[in-house]
Amino acid sequence: MRHYELVLLVHPDQSDQVPEMLNRYQEIIKKANGNIHRVEDIGRLQLAYTIQDMHKAHYVLLNIECDNNVIDELENSFKFNDSIMRHLLVKTVKAETEASKLFLANNKESDIKKKEPSKGKMESSDNIKKESFETTEEPVKEEKL
Repeated sequence: MRHYELVLLVHPDQSDQVPEMLNRYQEIIKKANGNIHRVEDIGRLQLAYTIQDMHKAHYVLLNIECDNNVIDELENSFKFNDSIMRHLLVKTVKAETEASKLFLANNKESDIKKKEPSKGKMESSDNIKKESFETTEEPVKEEKL
């Protein structure tokens, strides 16, 4: 059995059906004695370009281990499911079980906005002060030369 990473872009109007779809696909994998290493429901995100006149999509990430027959069955079901706008299936060397960078970035942004908006402002003002301090040092060095 091989390891795969599967990314699904679901139509934003069908976001309510994502858990049911995930259960359906997980059952297909488990029936064929496959393993599911990671399931991430990332949520709605802005697309880089429009797909089917949509600007947003619901992202889902799966890391699975299964046979080629299961992959063929999954891809066939993606073709006939209108709510899946795009899918990407990549063969990987090993199973990924840690949280993905996209999942972490999406959750950290929402956590920071909810919990500590003032702390983020202080950090950014410190960065501005450091930059202005650094810019004042450079012309002094030029004058000495």
